[in-house]
Amino acid sequence: MAEHKHGSMDIQVQEKTFEGFIKLVTWGAALSIGVLIFLALANS
Repeated sequence: MAEHKHGSMDIQVQEKTFEGFIKLVTWGAALSIGVLIFLALANS
């Protein structure tokens, strides 16, 4: 079995994927809040 060295793996792809996921969640949350505000104002 190969010897494992902590911190030696290239994780650039995982970091890029995580960054994209965070952007998607942020935009989704902002859009949801915007839709809720619009619905609240339009329903008055």
